[in-house]
Amino acid sequence: MTDNRQKIIACVGAVVLVVLITLLVADFRKKGLYDSALEFNHGWTLIFHGDTTAIESTDKYAMSGKIVKGDSLILRRTLSADLPNNSVLRFSAYHAFLEAYRDEVRLYSNGEEKYNKGSLVGSGVNFIYMGADAQVFAGRTFDLKFHFSENDALNVLPSFVVLPGNYAYGDYYARHSISLTVALFLLLFGILTLFLSLGALFYGVSFFRILMIGILSLCLGVWTLCYTKLIQLFSFDFAFNTNLEYFTLYISPLAFTLLLIHMRHGQTSKKRLWGLIAIASLDVIVVVITSILNFTDSVHYPKTLWAFHAYAGLSLLYLLIAGITTKNRFDASTKILAAGATTFGAFSLLELARFHLMTHFHLNNTILSITILPIGTLAFVILLGLSYIVYMYYLLTEKTKKDVLSVIAYRDSLTGLYNRAKCQQIFEILDKTTTDFAIVSIDMNGLKHVNDRYGHNKGDCLIKAFATAFHEAFAGVGTSIRMGGDEFLAIVRMEHLEEVDATLAKMAELQKKHGKGLPIPLEAALGSAYRHELLIKENKESEAIHPKAEDVYRLADKRMYDMKASMKSKLVRR
Repeated sequence: MTDNRQKIIACVGAVVLVVLITLLVADFRKKGLYDSALEFNHGWTLIFHGDTTAIESTDKYAMSGKIVKGDSLILRRTLSADLPNNSVLRFSAYHAFLEAYRDEVRLYSNGEEKYNKGSLVGSGVNFIYMGADAQVFAGRTFDLKFHFSENDALNVLPSFVVLPGNYAYGDYYARHSISLTVALFLLLFGILTLFLSLGALFYGVSFFRILMIGILSLCLGVWTLCYTKLIQLFSFDFAFNTNLEYFTLYISPLAFTLLLIHMRHGQTSKKRLWGLIAIASLDVIVVVITSILNFTDSVHYPKTLWAFHAYAGLSLLYLLIAGITTKNRFDASTKILAAGATTFGAFSLLELARFHLMTHFHLNNTILSITILPIGTLAFVILLGLSYIVYMYYLLTEKTKKDVLSVIAYRDSLTGLYNRAKCQQIFEILDKTTTDFAIVSIDMNGLKHVNDRYGHNKGDCLIKAFATAFHEAFAGVGTSIRMGGDEFLAIVRMEHLEEVDATLAKMAELQKKHGKGLPIPLEAALGSAYRHELLIKENKESEAIHPKAEDVYRLADKRMYDMKASMKSKLVRR
């Protein structure tokens, strides 16, 4: 199967998977909706600044006067008998301490303590229980009192829905099931990638990219839950939820920019790289200043949103002009990441446009009230995950290549034993120590005879058979090395020095075992030398100077040749 066919199948599979998940979510959404929910937007009277105004429909009424921090507003109406029993009134409120009364009896309040302290009150969806029996409270006066904690906290009145209490929460989450699915996916993906980054760090693998992906996914997942008020599945503290909403929104560009810095490091000019560093630094400044202002109750997060939007807009404009994510000289991983970053940037610009259109034209209760950023974030995170998989594949491939090259560089191709280059490396390590060791120099007999009489193939068989016997004998005792041709060498560390003689005897037995079927028996001359021998002979009265490994090798080699000279075998080269 060609690479192109694999890519096509992967893309088709991804599209099919997304479609199936979407259909499944849509099916769950349909089952969770309460179709008989009543709109409760008509029949209200607005009392504001002493003026009383009959409202045709709250969801279409834009405030004519400007809301100032400390203002209060009352929405009043008469309750009717056509409401369901155990009914709940559901609506959203922003930055206001809210009270609900039925004939001056308070049914509900939210945010009073924080309002009185001057702290952030927050925003959320209110669920007000109206009563068990609609017939009992029919004809009663119902008041909603809003006490605003921020300037310009309200420009369009809320949209109200009434439905039975046992459906109120489930219906809300069903109506926002797509946002909920996306948010939970981002949240869980972020948590998973954070754990993966810790695992990568533990094993010494590059982890920064996946760490930034995890933080970004986690931040935008939490932000999505908070912005859509789905966070109320877990927390009903409006102030906490709002603080979390703004903080995760403000911090997310930092992870995104650090990801771009890591992505473009070494692949772009220093000027562009410093531009990215400036963007990241500016975000840190924005987060620190706005957080200090917010938590000291000087200026709360909602009033600093303009500063964040200005920062985000200028940053995206810089990325577009500088071409940070649109250059062609990328590897496969970076191309995918660049596509994700471009997608995220485009959705971010659309989100800014959506928010300001909704705010300035009072379109809160229209389709523009639905954020599109979670969809862009989902696409971004999926591409980020794919990018990291490709990135890790590249790293593993490179590591495999290096491992193969390392094997080629330090292994003898015929026998698989370490070669002369590895021997030299070990010698250099031994020279830096003061511990004792032994070197056994071995010269195999009969190789030239076999090569001349039976051919080099048989000679290679002879070498491999001897190498097998040699390696098996010294396994766990010393390092077995083929120096070249018919020359072999073993290095024995201090803890196994007492086993040298037994190992050589074992090697002699293994030579008989592995020599069967060869044209000549396996036979070798050998010589052993110990570091302490040179130390004693050359430094009896002076300060100890530890001999080099090469010196020990020469002594072992001399003893090997002495043995070869004394051997009466016909296979010995004279």
